[in-house]
Amino acid sequence: SRLAVTIDDGPNQDIWIADLGRGTVSRLTTDGKCYKPIWTPDGRRVTYSRRKGGRFCIAWKFADGSGPEEQLLESEYHPTPTSWSPDGKVLALMELRPATGIDIALMPMEGGRQPRPFLSTPCREGEAAFSPDGRWLAYDSDESGRLEVYVQPFPGPGPKWQISTDSGAEPHWSQDGKELF
Repeated sequence: SRLAVTIDDGPNQDIWIADLGRGTVSRLTTDGKCYKPIWTPDGRRVTYSRRKGGRFCIAWKFADGSGPEEQLLESEYHPTPTSWSPDGKVLALMELRPATGIDIALMPMEGGRQPRPFLSTPCREGEAAFSPDGRWLAYDSDESGRLEVYVQPFPGPGPKWQISTDSGAEPHWSQDGKELF
């Protein structure tokens, strides 16, 4: 019933929340440096990327605007959130690393919140999406020479399967987990 979006008005990007039932739109962030919003599994918070000086971070804030923003991660590797595990215990994110380019990392919310590589190769891997049951991670990669969608078991180990056949990017699961879009 609500949609989190980035509104870019030129020099500024902020996160806004649209209440689809009421037809209202409310600004969540105000400093013009926030983008790529995703909802937490419980629907209470919005997680997003933020530019902070010359560094980048991932932060979250209650969707109703109450309470202050909380920074989850600061990194020189331009972290961008892509998906929460259904139980809210792991955040999938993309990182831009000098040696390997765009990679997928997983950040556990318990402990030190240190991202660990999930896929880190010279190929581009990104836009990871947890399946609704938390057993699979879909993502896109250009390992074939063009972007295609793949699926691997989570937390692994296990083989990967190519899902798309004529290119594909930014996978999204159906609510029942039986389809990828």
